[in-house]
Amino acid sequence: MIDRSINGCVSFLVKRGVVADEEDQRDVYGYDLELLIYYVIHAAVLLAIGQLFVRAMEVGLILFLFGLIQGSGGGYHANTHGKCLALMICGALLFLVLLPLYRNNLPVQAVSVLSGLVTVICLAPIAHKNHPLSPRKSKAMGRKAKYLAGGISLLWCVVSLFAAWPTIQAVISITMAFCCVSMVSAWVKKNAIQK
Repeated sequence: MIDRSINGCVSFLVKRGVVADEEDQRDVYGYDLELLIYYVIHAAVLLAIGQLFVRAMEVGLILFLFGLIQGSGGGYHANTHGKCLALMICGALLFLVLLPLYRNNLPVQAVSVLSGLVTVICLAPIAHKNHPLSPRKSKAMGRKAKYLAGGISLLWCVVSLFAAWPTIQAVISITMAFCCVSMVSAWVKKNAIQK
């Protein structure tokens, strides 16, 4: 059903002249639409879980921040959309468990933020096999991921300095810890495949 919808949307875009009627262009737009649809579905499921635990805002914030960095820096990708959703649900549940432990725990937060920042600086971007990067694009995406990780880390420093929003501090630091784990996992997987 989703494949039919994607093909219909791409055909509509081709008829309107938005997308060139070439197979590679159809594939690129089809793949992008597929990712967008599944991202919306996954986000809705995760926000519903957050709402169930009265933490939808926090789950939404970590989705946004994590998505910013992973979109440019790469990270672990599951082989199927079902596995991706299962992994994201496990991550959301782990996030909900970690949130009260991270609140008002500055040393743990600082280590998480620093480890995430160092990982992004050292590893970004990690290209996925389905989305190879040219050297120019790789450099641009790596730079963007590093700036985003630096900005998010700086935001944590500012919020920590004023100690006004301990929950936001915790969300930011858990996001950076998740970025660290995601990128290291992707790097290990990529290097294992290459050997």
